Amino acid sequence: MKLKYIYIIFLATLSCQTRNEALETALQLAGENRSELEKVLDHYSLNPADSLKLQAAEFLIANMPGHYTLEGDLINEYRAKIDADTIGSYFAKKTLDISLSQIDQIRKASHKEEDVKHIKADFLIRHIDLSFEHLYKYTWLEDIPFDMFLEYILPYRFENERLDLWRDSLHISPKALKELAFKDNTMYSISKIGTNLTLSESQTNIGYQSISTLFNYNIYSDCHHIALKDNFRSRVSSLPATIDFIPHYANRNGYHYWNTIISSENRDTEVRGAMERKAAKIFRKTYSRHNIPKVDKDEYIPSFFLDPFLEDISEQYLYTTDVSIDSKVKKQKLSPHAYLCVFNNLIWNPIAIANIEDSKIKFKNMGKNLVYLPIYYSKKKMQPINYPFILNLKGEIKYLIPDTCHRQTLLIKRKYPFNGTLHYYNLKIEKIIVEASNLPDFLDKDTILHQLETSAITHAREEVKTHKKYRYWRISHPKETSFAELSFIDSSGERLKGEIDTIYKAVFDDDPLTNIYLEKNNNIVIDFKTPVKISKIICIPQSDGNGIYLGNEYELFYHDSKNWQSLGRQIAKDYYLKYDNVPQGALLWLHNHTTGIEERIFTYEKGKIRFW
Repeated sequence: MKLKYIYIIFLATLSCQTRNEALETALQLAGENRSELEKVLDHYSLNPADSLKLQAAEFLIANMPGHYTLEGDLINEYRAKIDADTIGSYFAKKTLDISLSQIDQIRKASHKEEDVKHIKADFLIRHIDLSFEHLYKYTWLEDIPFDMFLEYILPYRFENERLDLWRDSLHISPKALKELAFKDNTMYSISKIGTNLTLSESQTNIGYQSISTLFNYNIYSDCHHIALKDNFRSRVSSLPATIDFIPHYANRNGYHYWNTIISSENRDTEVRGAMERKAAKIFRKTYSRHNIPKVDKDEYIPSFFLDPFLEDISEQYLYTTDVSIDSKVKKQKLSPHAYLCVFNNLIWNPIAIANIEDSKIKFKNMGKNLVYLPIYYSKKKMQPINYPFILNLKGEIKYLIPDTCHRQTLLIKRKYPFNGTLHYYNLKIEKIIVEASNLPDFLDKDTILHQLETSAITHAREEVKTHKKYRYWRISHPKETSFAELSFIDSSGERLKGEIDTIYKAVFDDDPLTNIYLEKNNNIVIDFKTPVKISKIICIPQSDGNGIYLGNEYELFYHDSKNWQSLGRQIAKDYYLKYDNVPQGALLWLHNHTTGIEERIFTYEKGKIRFW
């Protein structure tokens, strides 16, 4: 017995001598919990047959610092409400727990319990054993590279959720495995196996109403939650998987996350669910740690760039290029790092970081055909180091330098890009028929219009040729249509409003985002109570609310080498704005002070507005 004890000590000592620096650092950070982690290493050091499990344990422990569970009164209150639900399955509750740590309000009110200081040997050993059991059991994992197994199947956690033995709680359906045995072309292929795997256990969601009450929004529709749920399901099914994401779209507001199945057979470069949206950078969540920038004394670096579990994988999805930026700021004023920003949610958001070594600052693997602003931070405040620029498809830089000596006139109809869906809505209102009568039954009627001109993009308008006055005006369509607003304009330019059926009242509510649906053979009748002469009819089609609308206050900006500079505010009196003093060559931005959050930067080239 004594010899066995000495032998175990010898193996443990030998193991310690061969552990790498990251592993030793993790063990030191474990403090009083070091003995628990060493139990795991010692456990797999006893039998040479467990050499791969030992490597797996070393991988998990070496990369463990920085992984943690969020704890606190608020997050535990949410967890208690989720746990108390009698409808949702374990799977559904687990994915919600995983998603809780992504909510800013919860993160700010929580503290971290580091895995390296709290995780227990029994938990880690059980998880590793089950992971290897699956590795040796499932056909699609027979030839998987071991480093892929370590990174994308082995990890025990997903975000900052409570730790539990989820591999004991969820299993692949035996029926699905039995059916897979008859699919020779699928059973060995990670990239093909996909939907062939289902789970034995229920995946019933907690009810929508309960979720909306708990989170104040439908978390089920959020792409980040969907990605986490898909990632959890993939890993439960022993499919190597991770989450890839775009932290800030480069041509739209918002972000995007999706689950990615990793295969050494085929490379999948589809950004699922992103549609026409563009990325400047794409990142991957990993369990293993990556190098992060060295923070200089008193230097501010956004926390995103200090996350060691993010990997830049832009080259896997995009045709990228390296970019060298000239600095217009004296080096002694600069911080050690510079950033490239994209415009998203009405602000510049840093998306890439680089060391400032000389007057040229090099950023690697940047997405093309986008607009960037190069900046540095001075006491947490962004400071441009040059003008914004276009990085074109050739990889060339075009600085957007405003020529204030040469001004131009712009007619602006929108603050956000037009698209095919909006064009379709426009086409739907072209065939609107307008009739007028002084009899409520329209037995004696005149056809005023049988088509609207939609070339104005954001609205359709037609002059009324007749000089007659009518009390009743009727709108119909030979098929079906939908639209947002109707305006009847008299000869003095005043908008007239009459009585209308309550189901169609949205056409007079001055809100371009509320629409009515007009079925074939139905019609809208407006009663002005007295005969009126109409000189013009304007119709706003169903839209995204990003046109120019009467009464809204707008402000046009151009960007110089330091900041946005105003070209003046206007209250819209028509469905376009006119600015006569716009510098040539500038990056522009139209802001609506009244409503809305979807706004894009743009340039004016060859007589046309181009949104970026």
